[in-house]
Amino acid sequence: MNATLLPAVADPAFERLKAVLDRLGDAPPQVLLLEGGSEEQRLDMARYWAARCNCPQAATRENGSPCLACPVCLQIASGEYLDLAAYDGRISNREDEENPGLVRAFSMQRARELKSRLRDAPHGQGRRVVLLMGLGLNRDEAANALLKALEEPSPTTVFVLLAPQREQLLPTLTSRSFCLTLPWPDSRTRDAALAPWEEALAAFLRDGQGFLDKTSARGAVDQALAERLLLACQKALSRVLAHEAEGPLDAALAALDARGRAVCGRWLAEAQGMLRYGVTPARVLEALAARLFVLRQEETRTPAASALSRQSP
Repeated sequence: MNATLLPAVADPAFERLKAVLDRLGDAPPQVLLLEGGSEEQRLDMARYWAARCNCPQAATRENGSPCLACPVCLQIASGEYLDLAAYDGRISNREDEENPGLVRAFSMQRARELKSRLRDAPHGQGRRVVLLMGLGLNRDEAANALLKALEEPSPTTVFVLLAPQREQLLPTLTSRSFCLTLPWPDSRTRDAALAPWEEALAAFLRDGQGFLDKTSARGAVDQALAERLLLACQKALSRVLAHEAEGPLDAALAALDARGRAVCGRWLAEAQGMLRYGVTPARVLEALAARLFVLRQEETRTPAASALSRQSP
């Protein structure tokens, strides 16, 4: 087996889950939900499942695992296999039209195309695998179309839902799924490249200076950076709650009381939702930073907070 083909799930911690997928491959559930882990780990685990469903050698191997070396497995790992389709609800329709890639937007148009595609037999001898990520709790037309597709059993197609937590999906989607939880990210791991942004945000929460200048620089913030910084905030809050605060951002959030920490967690989730629905990443970070600054300063009752509170609408 090629251990480097899907590097995000090459760690031994994922072997148990791979073994579960190997066993499921004999009678695949129509909908598999992968939660936990990082986005890269969920995606690589979904590709592993697609390989299990399509690798021509899997059925003859003793443990039922895909070989991860044949042309089918290699094409799946690169996202270019004809019977692998991927959709992301965070991609806007405009971006999908202007820069079409291997992962398409999950829009009403794409949902209709997918339903039409499901009527055709797969190109290969295995199963068509449909990856769906970036879905939220909104019951829009595309979500309704997806639910109808999931309600129609198909012997040739399996769906994979990817989400950080199953609670972020419509309950009607979760109830139709076989759920597997990947190892949760270690809150103690740090993104070294993100340190300057964490320090800038921590300084802003203390004195209200610097961070907005950093985000307003042309091209300074894209969606990927914003998502990484929000994840860093979530990890910092987790360390604070576990009484393991260590860095400057941890210290800034540790100044919040229990109510403030609960509010912070809710605002972080809201910020992630705003990113999914196409709000400019820099504006999302600026709004979150301003809200946290006011919250923190109100709790510590400094004059700066009172002044900023009076200026707020």
